[in-house]
Amino acid sequence: MPNRKKSIVVFLALTFGLMYVSHGLIALMLATTTLEWGSFPLNLLGFIGGGAPAFAALFMVYTMYDKAAHKAYWERVFLFKVPWYWWVVTLAAPLVIGMLANIVYHGGWWYPDLDGEAILALPIMFAFAIFAGGAEELGWRGILQDALTDKVNLAVAGVLIGVLWGIWHGPLFLIDVFAHYDYAFSVYLLTTIAYSLLLTLLVYQTKSVMLAILMHAGMNAFGNLGFGIPMDVHGGLIALLVVLSITFAAGLYFVENRAQPSVGST
Repeated sequence: MPNRKKSIVVFLALTFGLMYVSHGLIALMLATTTLEWGSFPLNLLGFIGGGAPAFAALFMVYTMYDKAAHKAYWERVFLFKVPWYWWVVTLAAPLVIGMLANIVYHGGWWYPDLDGEAILALPIMFAFAIFAGGAEELGWRGILQDALTDKVNLAVAGVLIGVLWGIWHGPLFLIDVFAHYDYAFSVYLLTTIAYSLLLTLLVYQTKSVMLAILMHAGMNAFGNLGFGIPMDVHGGLIALLVVLSITFAAGLYFVENRAQPSVGST
């Protein structure tokens, strides 16, 4: 396995390079050609950019890792034997956080206008979201978290990944064919920080990248079902995201320090 600093540099260079170049080309082609969003060339570029963290991770694992590190990486990706309550956290947290955010945002009890067809389609949306979103965690958690936590404490690593994750989405806020174009970036960034801290805790406690992939997929799937965090500037919503971030950061601080032996211990 390459040294941690090299892993961080290579991963970020590939991840941001693929995203910003591909989406820069999308913007250019939308402005200078008759191509529309949905055409094959633009969809292909969107796929390349959107999958950048996964593509970067795969490139690194297959070109920079030795046999032992390669095996260890895939064992973590496919690790599913964890305590049952972490499965509950993985699958329920995006729904609970989304509901809390909407209750705060709407000033009282809230529930999206769902029909039976939409609910029945949830498993399909979830399966799709594993590849369209969840696979990013092959890089964010499988590569970057592992490399960063050798340099900084868990809470700092969680915040850094959250900030990078938010900024990495930057091109989507500048191209009007994407839903992010209408989002408030400040709220989005707080959302990625809060979720990043939770994902950092999940992976640290379970060693499973698979659970991070599934939680990320749940965020997207439940969001498409109407349980996403609203992306408007709203005082109560911002306060909730800050409280969640502090809570998750405190949890990371606690579990990390609990795991370290005290001075004088044997």
